[in-house]
Amino acid sequence: MNATRVLVAQHQAIDALLDEVEHETRRHARARAVSRAAEELIAHMAGEEAVFYPAARRVMRLEDAEDEHLRLRVVLRRVLATRVSDAAFVEHLRALRDLFRQHVRVEESELLPAVERALSPVELEMLGAEVLASRPPIWIVTSEGAALMHADDPFLARTRVSLPIPPATGSTGE
Repeated sequence: MNATRVLVAQHQAIDALLDEVEHETRRHARARAVSRAAEELIAHMAGEEAVFYPAARRVMRLEDAEDEHLRLRVVLRRVLATRVSDAAFVEHLRALRDLFRQHVRVEESELLPAVERALSPVELEMLGAEVLASRPPIWIVTSEGAALMHADDPFLARTRVSLPIPPATGSTGE
């Protein structure tokens, strides 16, 4: 799939998940929705940083992409560190949505069209495959585990991100 279409599809999926979080009224379901949205946002940013942005830099000048992702991470951490039932949660969620929507506006109106003009259809297809392949095999952002550990507040949204440990490279003598 074309790299720009992959990223647009991810943008749409993340926006839909953030909508789900905003409209969910049951605390436990909202905490699960936050986890899913966080997983997708983290994986999306990882693909952009590891694959798409380096490719974009090879064909054009790319500024402020990592700064934007840093701001998204900071606000995402605030969302994940706040009880879904707290008033501050809604504020943090709105800030995350606003930042994410700004990210989408900039990418979809400026960056993605420029990359499409700079790369051939074949290159865009190969880049899309790389972006999809860059998704870590395991992204687990959970609130359920924290709920079990914090019986006094079972709906506290906390996170735990688990990534696989890559095999060691080089000779092992086996």
